[in-house]
Order: sequence, then C-alpha cells, then structure tokens
Amino acid sequence: MSRWLNGFAYLLVFFAVWFLWPREMDGFTPGRNGRLQVPDYAMSNSRYVSVKEGKVEMESLSQESVYHLAKREMVSKKVTSYFYNLEGQKTEVQAEDAVFLQDERKVILSNQVRSKSPDGFILNGTKTIYEMDKRFLTSPEPVMGEMEDKSLQIWGNSAKSDLNKREVELIGDAIAQFPEKKRGLTKVRGDRAFMDRNQDLVTFFGNVRVDQGATVATSQKANLYYAAQQKNVKYMSMLEDVEIKEGERRTRSQVAEFFAPTDTIVLSSFPSVYHGNDVVTGDRIVLYRATGVVEVMGTNAAAQNPDRSRGGQKQPEPELTEEDQELVP
Repeated sequence: MSRWLNGFAYLLVFFAVWFLWPREMDGFTPGRNGRLQVPDYAMSNSRYVSVKEGKVEMESLSQESVYHLAKREMVSKKVTSYFYNLEGQKTEVQAEDAVFLQDERKVILSNQVRSKSPDGFILNGTKTIYEMDKRFLTSPEPVMGEMEDKSLQIWGNSAKSDLNKREVELIGDAIAQFPEKKRGLTKVRGDRAFMDRNQDLVTFFGNVRVDQGATVATSQKANLYYAAQQKNVKYMSMLEDVEIKEGERRTRSQVAEFFAPTDTIVLSSFPSVYHGNDVVTGDRIVLYRATGVVEVMGTNAAAQNPDRSRGGQKQPEPELTEEDQELVP
C-alpha cells in the first residue's frame, strides 16, 4: 500500500512540474561552466534599441529572444539589425542568430549573415561582430561582397568595415571579378585588398594576378577603377615587377596601365616586350590588343627584329587619347 502511495505521489509531482513549468524555462542555454542557465525572460517579436547621447546607435528586431539579467546578455534568432553611422545612415544586417553583449557593447551575428550598406553594397558571410562604440564591423570568416547590380563581386578570408566610411578591407586571398565589355570576365587576386567605394577603387596588395581571357598578368600591386554606372572597369594600373603573358607575347615592366575604352596596355618604367627570339625595349610601349600592334617610344635596345609593327611598316608615334587621359586618376 505504501509503495502504491509513493508511486502516486511521484506521479502528482511529475504532472505538477509539467503544467507549472514556466515558459521562459524553455529557452535555457548552457552556461560557461557547462551547467544549464535559465533565462530571466523569453520574448517573441522583440525590438531592442540602443540610444547614446540622444542618438539611436542600433535598432534590432528579432522573432525570438531570451534575456539574462545577470550577464546583461540577450540571445536572439531571426534577427534584422540596423546600425547607424555618425550621419544617421543605417547599415542593415540580417542573421539567423545574434548575441547582444550589453556590457561589452558588442553584437555577434552568425549563420547566414547579410549586411547592406546605405549605398547598396552587400556583404555576405557566416559571422560578423559589431562594435557599437567604434561603429565597426568585423567578419572573421570568409565573406563574399557585391554591388547591388552585381557589376563587381569580391571575396576574402575575412573583412573589416568602418560604418562611417564607404570602405572595406579584405584580408587573405582577396579576389574580385567583373565583366569587361571588350575582354569578358576579368578576375583579380591578391593577398589582401582595400575597397574605397567613394572613389570606385579596389587596390590589391601582394602576389597580384589578373586573368582576362587569354591574358595573364602578375605584379605586387594593382589599382582597379571600376565604373559602377556603366558596369565596367574603366582603368587599371599594375605596379612593381609586372609581367604580362598574352598568347606567344610576354612583357616586363614596373608599370602597366590597362585602358578599357581603347583596349590598350601602356608599359613604362623599364618596359620590354618578348615574342619568340625578338625583344623590344624603350621608354614607353603601347600594346594595341585588338590588332596586335606594338608601338615603342624612345627605343634604346632591340634584338633580331626591332620593328614589331604590322606588315613591316613603321607606325606613327602614338599619344593617349583624351578619353584615356581622362581615366588616369
């Protein structure tokens, strides 16, 4: 009889716990010591706003959130956050998960993170950390960015972005690709890159490589000026130990300038062109890519066949067109 009463008592306790278990207990999270921690509040469709000196720093909307009073920490799911710069412009960041650390004034967003800047530039990744005091976004894991019209796409192993500036730094295996109207898809790669959207400029540093159809060029630095409205690159300069391979022809120089409108490459600073056993050097060499014509200014040395012009006819000394000159920053 006593065993039956004890069993009945345990059953009553089980049902009491089942029905009276508080709603917020469903959102428990593992603590730092491995024990389960119960949140103080559980919320649906929550809105969180941070205001400093009368100005909104951040606004966040979440489908689900749990809040820990002691740790001053909120854990949210299905999050859309708006981070404001000093001018009041907002960067929208969406993520599956987010942790708001109030004492550290940080937000850690993870899983399918997508940020959109006021000018429409989009950066996708798996993790982003936002520091409210600095208004600074850091993505410690691989990212992929693109202009809203997809005219330019970039990749990097990690990224940093200052919300008060239209700049992004890509660190580790930085890559950009864009459609070039006359030469097709162009890819540029470097150890790191710096994107300045105020100047429509991406600068690559270290072990730079450009792939453009049958043309492969390498250097230590490259400046890529893109035309966002025309969806095209307008000018690119490669600097320091530049080598270009284009079919059977290859070149060396310290500076190579690519002019998209006229489809030309201008070599300077100790330039030389090699084709089989022939070598041409000069002060300045222009390669007309559509016709294959090579024009040399200030020839100072040549090999077996110094005249690389078409049909053996001497070409007039060229000058950059006004269109090309306007492209040079």
